[in-house]
Amino acid sequence: MHLLIVSGRSGAGKSSALGALEDLDFYCIDNLPVALLRKAVATLLTVAPGRNLAVSIDIRTLGHPADVPSLLKSLEEQVNRLDVIFIDAIDESLAQRFSETRRLHPLSTGIERTHLKEAIQRENEHLEPIQNSATFRIDSSGLSIHSLRSQVRVLVAGKTATRPMLKLQSFGFKHGVPTDSDTVFDARSLPNPHWEPLLRPLTGQDEPIQNYLTQFSETNDLLDEIDAHIRRWIPRHAEAGRQYFTLSIGCTGGQHRSVFLAEALSKRLNDLDFDRQVVHRELTATR
Repeated sequence: MHLLIVSGRSGAGKSSALGALEDLDFYCIDNLPVALLRKAVATLLTVAPGRNLAVSIDIRTLGHPADVPSLLKSLEEQVNRLDVIFIDAIDESLAQRFSETRRLHPLSTGIERTHLKEAIQRENEHLEPIQNSATFRIDSSGLSIHSLRSQVRVLVAGKTATRPMLKLQSFGFKHGVPTDSDTVFDARSLPNPHWEPLLRPLTGQDEPIQNYLTQFSETNDLLDEIDAHIRRWIPRHAEAGRQYFTLSIGCTGGQHRSVFLAEALSKRLNDLDFDRQVVHRELTATR
C-alpha cells in the first residue's frame, strides 16, 4: 500500500489534491480524524490489500499535532510507501480565497471566534509538526486547480497525464447534436446507404454497409482525418488532466455512416493506451 497524507492550511487546495489522487485510483478519505488513521490503514489492508490510500488531515481533525510524527513513523512499518504532501499558500492568497467563497475559517467558528487574519496565522502554528514531516511541499499561491492537480500527479506518479476515457458516439443530426460532445465530425458528405433499397434496413454494424462505404475513397479520407485528430489531441487533453472526452460523429439519421465510422475508428485505435467506449445514440434509442 502507498499511504499518502494530504495536509495543509485551510483553503490551500487539499480537496483538489484529493481529486487528483482519486484519478490515480487512490481510496480517498477527506478530514479523517487522526485517531482513526491507524484503523483505516488496517481495514483497507484487510479488505483491499492492493489499494492505495490517501487521507486528508487538517486543523479540524489533527488532534494533538505533536503526536502526528510518531504516528506516521509507526505506520511506515505497515505500508510499502508513506508520503506526506503539505499544501500551503501565502497568507494573502488564503485570505482572498476565503473572501471570495465567503466561508468561515475553521478557527473562526465555535466559541472562540477569531478574525480571519489571526486564524490563518494560528493555523500555521498548529500545523507545524506535520509540515515538518512533509515529504513534498506545494505552494498553491497563484495556481489554478488544474495546475495544482498536475503537480500532485507528477509528485505521486511521476507523470502529468491521466488515462482518459474516449467516448466515440454516433448520432443523427435530425435528432440534434449530443450535448455531451467535446468534438463533432460531420459525415453527411459521404455517400448515403439510405438511398440503396437493400441497404436501408441495415445499420453501420452490418457487413454490407461496411463494404458499401469502404469502396469510396472519401470514406477512408475522413477516417484518416479523424484518426489523426484523436492521436494528436487526446494525449494533449490527458496531459491537462481531462478524464473524459466525447468525440461525436453525425450523419443524417444516425443509422449507417456515423455508426460505421465510430466502429471503424475504435478498431483503428487499439494501439493507444486509453480506454474507449462506443455508443450509437440512435440505435440505442430504437431498441
